[in-house]
Amino acid sequence: MKVIKRKVSDMTVDELKSVVHEVIAEDMETWCETLEILVDKNLMGQIRQVDRDRAAGKKGGFVSWDNIKNA
Repeated sequence: MKVIKRKVSDMTVDELKSVVHEVIAEDMETWCETLEILVDKNLMGQIRQVDRDRAAGKKGGFVSWDNIKNA
């Protein structure tokens, strides 16, 4: 995806509307995904358990973000 940086003042109204709609659509998708996680009782239970394991210093109950992003 090619990203072109332009000033808002250089855009037409239709171009600006398109950008605004795209940003709103992306935000809505993110919020919908977040809500899907929050209403999943099983998944939220797993997340809470991992949080407790991490706080208690248990090894093996979770994988740290540093380990995931550096893999």
